[in-house]
Amino acid sequence: MIIWSGWGFLVAVFYVLGYLVGLPVGSLVSDDPNTAAAVSFICAGLVAGLGSFLFARQFEKGEGRAFIDEATQQRIVVRKHAGSLFFVPTRYWAYVAPVLGIALAVLMMTTPPVEPLEPAAAQAEPAAAAAPAVETPAAPAA
Repeated sequence: MIIWSGWGFLVAVFYVLGYLVGLPVGSLVSDDPNTAAAVSFICAGLVAGLGSFLFARQFEKGEGRAFIDEATQQRIVVRKHAGSLFFVPTRYWAYVAPVLGIALAVLMMTTPPVEPLEPAAAQAEPAAAAAPAVETPAAPAA
């Protein structure tokens, strides 16, 4: 379940767009599928971080509205905010997304490669042929 407020869902959109940009970049960098996926995750994190930073900076710029609290006579300034994703404000995703992309890339690089499975008929041998023959001593004649 994805939890967001305001424009926070754009962080996920930036991440998906970054991954889609990273797929051809990853295939250009390496023929190894794990390395290509790792490069794609890094691109996704960088694009999501940059997109979140630029969006939050543009959306939150400007002066806020000033209010005066009648009880304390203190001035309170209220500014627009760009929302949040998973309770993390959008402006902080500019730092979280690249770290998450790098962590996913490291995870991809440290997992062993998956070898394609051969057909089951080629691997399975008859049980009699696979097991060595064991001779049992003959019972003594009565």
